[in-house]
Amino acid sequence: MSPSRRSRSSAGVRSPNRSLAPADKLRREVQAVLTDDLDTGQGFAYVAAEAYFHLAGGYDAGLHPVQLKYRGRSHWWLLDAEGRVIDLVLGPRSKFPYGRGKRRPFRYTPAGISRRAQTIVERVQARRV
Repeated sequence: MSPSRRSRSSAGVRSPNRSLAPADKLRREVQAVLTDDLDTGQGFAYVAAEAYFHLAGGYDAGLHPVQLKYRGRSHWWLLDAEGRVIDLVLGPRSKFPYGRGKRRPFRYTPAGISRRAQTIVERVQARRV
């Protein structure tokens, strides 16, 4: 496969030097409301990313969900408009291979958001009042 073809197919996700976006207020708000009742045994990566995505404006805000199955577990994060990683679970010292992730949509639900992510959104909004 030619280099130009490879870069088009990966849509910029495979950059080996993916940088982490600085922690922002919304990230801290989402992390503050994650409780054990929201964990179904898969961890918080998917549901936290989905909630942040909806609270921050989704695709209109330049966000893209990204997923990678790594060491037998699925991990989700977001890319911002500048291509930086927004990971709501792993810390900045993580050696996670973000460059191997693939853009994926969140799963379809009739409500447009999963119940667990909606719970996070509601908790964040309630704390703002």
